[in-house]
Amino acid sequence: MKKIIVALDALTYNEYALEYAIGVAKRSGGMILGVFLHDLSYVYSEIPSVYEFIPVEYSFVVEKQHIDSKKLDLNIKLFNERCNAENIKHKAHVYDGVNIVEFLIKESVFADLLVLDEHMSFTHTTSDQLSNFIIDIIEDSNCPVLVVPHKYLPVDNVFLCYDGTPSSVNAIKMYSYLFPSWTQKITALVSFNETSTNHLKNSENIKDLLHQHFTNLIIDVENSYHSDAIIVNFFKENCKNGFIVMGARKRSPFSRIFRKSLAYTFIKEIKVPIFIAHN
Repeated sequence: MKKIIVALDALTYNEYALEYAIGVAKRSGGMILGVFLHDLSYVYSEIPSVYEFIPVEYSFVVEKQHIDSKKLDLNIKLFNERCNAENIKHKAHVYDGVNIVEFLIKESVFADLLVLDEHMSFTHTTSDQLSNFIIDIIEDSNCPVLVVPHKYLPVDNVFLCYDGTPSSVNAIKMYSYLFPSWTQKITALVSFNETSTNHLKNSENIKDLLHQHFTNLIIDVENSYHSDAIIVNFFKENCKNGFIVMGARKRSPFSRIFRKSLAYTFIKEIKVPIFIAHN
């Protein structure tokens, strides 16, 4: 049994994030906690201060609160109906506040997985930008994070990013624990080697571990300099209907992808679910 948090905008229904969470819950027999985030710091950022209010502005605030409340009620209804249709145990929790990142980070302590829609944002960003909200959650979450595209896609292949670091190994282990029903999927361990050899760091150890978890395993050592551009292009070319697993926060070729300057490129261009776990 797994506890899966799916982060939902209280005012904008994130159906794709929920669909991925439902898929995980159905495979693991887990429950979904739908956290509906109502970010008051941005919702009311354009409202004048209380010292400037005139009666018509009070009326505006009341009307906005009424509209927001109706949107929230509808989104919770849709959430409950969708989970009930799949016979999945679930709960809805609403958070009204200004520190939504801090709140979600604390919630992640008590979860096995946190699911985020890549487009989720509480600021005025364009559709081709990765929000600071997503980046902050990736960096500080206390459980693995699954960042999903704005479209539900089947998963045919799984790519395990490996560079020999404890962070990359931990991500692979966490994935295997959370997705045990995927052990027979085509699973590629991907590593980049700057030399012309196919040497894999800690080769015997990592192979011993992987063969205990995956029955359809491929070892892919790419003989090329592991620059950020090469890594991104590799996955763009090979990861159709894929699922990427990687560690984060360590200064390795894969974890460097999640610097703010590169997170946008990786998540936005590859368009597949990305499973990120910290050491």
